[in-house]
Amino acid sequence: MENTNRHYINRLTALWAFSESGLGGMMHALKIPFTGFFLGGFAIVILTLIAHHSRNRFSDIMQSTLLVILVKAAASPQSPLMAYFAVGFQGLCAALVFAAGKHVVSSAVFGGLALFESAVQKFITATVFFGKSIWQALDLLVAGIIKELHITSDFSFSMWLIGIYTAVYTVWGIVLGVWANRLPLHMHSDAAGLTQRMKDYALRNPPEKTEHNTTGSKVRWKLLTVFFSVLFIASVFVGTRNASHAVFVVMRTVAVLLALYFIVSPLAGMLFRRWLKHKQSGHTHKVKGILDALPQLKLLTAPAMQFARSDHRGIRVYAYFVYNLIVLALYYRSPEHE
Repeated sequence: MENTNRHYINRLTALWAFSESGLGGMMHALKIPFTGFFLGGFAIVILTLIAHHSRNRFSDIMQSTLLVILVKAAASPQSPLMAYFAVGFQGLCAALVFAAGKHVVSSAVFGGLALFESAVQKFITATVFFGKSIWQALDLLVAGIIKELHITSDFSFSMWLIGIYTAVYTVWGIVLGVWANRLPLHMHSDAAGLTQRMKDYALRNPPEKTEHNTTGSKVRWKLLTVFFSVLFIASVFVGTRNASHAVFVVMRTVAVLLALYFIVSPLAGMLFRRWLKHKQSGHTHKVKGILDALPQLKLLTAPAMQFARSDHRGIRVYAYFVYNLIVLALYYRSPEHE
């Protein structure tokens, strides 16, 4: 039983790493709407299932979190620093909540907290990059529209927007947590049928190798972007001294944004990834195992969606896409791995 649970935890960790490094692109290719909304909750489902199969929940979840961060750094080195922070927060939050128990209340609390942080992080990031002026400009714009309609109101549109957006994300997280808590009741009984369908699908659709090496072009593009950003920043502070105050303020704001986005953030990310590389040395075998599993997990996404679309309609298609993907990741073995 212990070996079985460890196997499930390892596979779920690999699936979480896949969702952080490649699932988004696959979902776009499969024409799945609201990809970001679904990806935001995918970790909630995975971490809830890890907690279900774990005896030492805090330790196992924190170890899975570290492995996912290491794999993300190896497979998607272009990821921004805040993406690693989001993964770390989700893992730590799950470890603390599920350490107290793995009942439905724990799942709901964890789901709500995880997506609450995800929503708030977006607004904090926007404020850091654009300043409070972005919300003040939004309030002024809406106030002008309301005034044109001869409606008297002094409410803050930006605060309402932030509140509603955050509430929607939080409620969605709670719903996902409750749903994820119920999944283990059905997964084992559905595994045989789904894995057989997957075997039939694999016979009809042999995998194709579609590897494209675009690393060189991406690196050259980033270097050019940084070069022109530095050039623009220098020109702002050297060439606009005699310009009007309004023009200088605008140009300076753009220069600061470019510096943050293309210089400060990549530099911080580089230092963080260097630290991760040092940490990776103690987990080389586990990280390699997850990286080796990613191509197989990628092959499961298309059939998981095909089965969901053939069996269900409406929003249930996307719920069963996630369900099918998880069941196949846990129970299916391709012929070369059997």
